[in-house]
Amino acid sequence: MTHDDYFEEPVAKRYDEAHAQLFQDDVVTPAVDVLAHLAGDGRALELGIGTGRIALPLADRGVPVHGIELSTAMVDQLRAKPGGDAISVTIGDSLRRERTGRSRWHSCSTTPS
Repeated sequence: MTHDDYFEEPVAKRYDEAHAQLFQDDVVTPAVDVLAHLAGDGRALELGIGTGRIALPLADRGVPVHGIELSTAMVDQLRAKPGGDAISVTIGDSLRRERTGRSRWHSCSTTPS
């Protein structure tokens, strides 16, 4: 699977609306609270960063976030949001990512089931 055939633009454009319950403050805030605590003075790596549901509020708390996302259309939606340009994203398949070197990352995946 490639970034060209996964979460194409029509799906990405309506993703937030289609999953509105997952974007509510009572869902997002507790997750961001835990992740910010775990990150401490470190960074966070979000696999499947999507439209930034977790990454944006986490970055607003001062946690540097890097995301990996298969869909360029989803990243386009992230970039269109306030603060979205400040989050670094690698386009690719997080299941095939090879880690090199040592770094202090806290990893989270926040895709809905």
